[in-house]
Amino acid sequence: MKKWGVFFVALCMLLSAVPALAYDYPNAFWAANAGYEAAVSAKDYAGIINYGNQVISVMQSAADGAEKQNILITRYNELGYAYAALGDYDSSADAFSQLISLAEGNAQYAEYIKGAKARILQYKSRISLYTDGGTPVYYGAKNEKQNGVLYGVTSNSYLLDDLKTKSLILTYQELGHDLLPFNTHILKKAKDEGLAVEFALNCPNEGADLLNIQSFEPYLSQISGALKTYSSVPVYLRFAAEFDVWTNETDPETFKNAFRYVSNYFKQRNENAAIVWSPNQVSKWTINVNDFYPGDEYVDFVGMSLYAQPYFGGDKNADEGNEIFFRTGLNSNPVLAAENLIKEYGNRKPIMISESGCGHKIVSTGEDTTAFAVRRLKEYLSYLPMVYPEIKVMAYFDQYIGGENTDFRLSDNDELKNAYTSFVQNARFVQGGYGNNTDFCYRKIEEGTAVGSVFPVSCYAHKYGAEVQSVTYYLDGAYVDASSEVPYTVYLDAGDLTGVHTLKAVALFSNGQTLTRESAISVYNTNENISVEANGSKIAFDQPPIIYNDRTLVPMRKIFEALGASVSWNDAAQTATGVLGDRTVSLKIGSSVMEINGEPTILDTAPIVVNGRTLVPARAVAEGLGCLVDWQDETNTVVISKKHFLGQTGQSSFQAM
Repeated sequence: MKKWGVFFVALCMLLSAVPALAYDYPNAFWAANAGYEAAVSAKDYAGIINYGNQVISVMQSAADGAEKQNILITRYNELGYAYAALGDYDSSADAFSQLISLAEGNAQYAEYIKGAKARILQYKSRISLYTDGGTPVYYGAKNEKQNGVLYGVTSNSYLLDDLKTKSLILTYQELGHDLLPFNTHILKKAKDEGLAVEFALNCPNEGADLLNIQSFEPYLSQISGALKTYSSVPVYLRFAAEFDVWTNETDPETFKNAFRYVSNYFKQRNENAAIVWSPNQVSKWTINVNDFYPGDEYVDFVGMSLYAQPYFGGDKNADEGNEIFFRTGLNSNPVLAAENLIKEYGNRKPIMISESGCGHKIVSTGEDTTAFAVRRLKEYLSYLPMVYPEIKVMAYFDQYIGGENTDFRLSDNDELKNAYTSFVQNARFVQGGYGNNTDFCYRKIEEGTAVGSVFPVSCYAHKYGAEVQSVTYYLDGAYVDASSEVPYTVYLDAGDLTGVHTLKAVALFSNGQTLTRESAISVYNTNENISVEANGSKIAFDQPPIIYNDRTLVPMRKIFEALGASVSWNDAAQTATGVLGDRTVSLKIGSSVMEINGEPTILDTAPIVVNGRTLVPARAVAEGLGCLVDWQDETNTVVISKKHFLGQTGQSSFQAM
């Protein structure tokens, strides 16, 4: 699934020879260039930067022409590598940007440009802030959810049944092979549980399978018939995936013709099938993936395989250029890995992460890379749905293919599995089946973004070669809160403030450097004088209840205790548990899933932390404990009354007290 193709072409090109003396160089060029050439020969990176910038400055006044262009491009190229060698990645990105501005459109410098773009993507520092209340991105494609992200794992994953709130199953079928009875079982399972299916129709012979695709018509008929049998199941039919890294290459026209044939075949016969065009996250160096796009009319979803490995191909000694170009290695970043395809197609097609995985072990050496995998997995599940509202499906490849040097399995690593089961409870994911919905959507905080009195803020920040350690937030220069957990979400309480105020976030990285983002925000008052009564008595809170997402949130411990429930807190899992009679209610900070006696219930508002207090949705918690809840609009009062059991404990008959 994760074939990388040929190795990345080395981009550190040798300095071109000084052109013929017929060109009229400025007099100052020669001294500066001599220093530059000496620095290159000695691998003196500071000297390359010093003299290279001198050469560039001198050449700005030289006569235009090919010679000037060549000098400037080659010097900017070397400057880019020199800055990177000294750890100044932002300056490196700036140098490569200058190279592109000079070389764009000139085929002579195509290799330079390709390498420069890959490095700019990785090297450029960036920071952005997000809150809730965004407008969903919706294209109206077949089987597209208007909002939210479908998620799930492979069909033979040990986790398949453990994920009680999943909404998708990923399964595989090899073109020309007999339809697996297992896959009909999966389709039936999806029908029974109300799930969607990503049906990956692979090409085991890669490009050779596409040369005479029409000969597979009887076989395609079998697949079509199976999908018709389960016509109520939304199916994402992913054909010939990862074609851009196949070893048995095909030409673009052959691929497009075959894809169009398959697309038309299923579009004419299977109303429940959405067609997915799904390359690898990065193509071979020699391939332009856009040459293989069959056209908008043949594609419903654009997908991609998006894997994070601690080393390129599992090789600890892999060339750094490979890791940069293929967006993998210790500096891999899911947001950057997905960026190019989403920029190209996300303006017109919903996006699917067709396969994903985070490598927790190097098979050849036995090296444990769990810490890397957990970090990347949290970033996948947090940042991708935050930064890219175009993403509508995310599937995890919980399998191991013999011969691969990286193990991505969730089910083979408890820490990775626990991170996955926790982070997919993010409110952005569709819980409990395809037919369910989520109204939650992120929005980027820009100048003038309007927020309520209590609002969440999350941070995405990137510096090449370093990891974010924490993010600290300030309002009008005053410290408010901080977080050290991806995606660094806190709930800021603006109190009685209204009007325009300054929100600042400072991201601290593992190398001691920081990135800062400031935005003017417009605060409007959402605070209401809310009272909560339990069995006729008003509850006194040290943190006032708030209205958030149109729901009343109250301090967790106080509401549990007022209802007579015993309460416990698991700090490691960030989970609160209340027990009242035969009812046990468990909630997790940031999770849209509440468990009642072990069974999941989907919340429309997750528990949050404000001013150091855990706030939970009053109605959901009280009803989960078997209480009655009413709202008195004229007094802004939540009225809760306990129930008592008729008959023996555990019976389901209740009477209001």
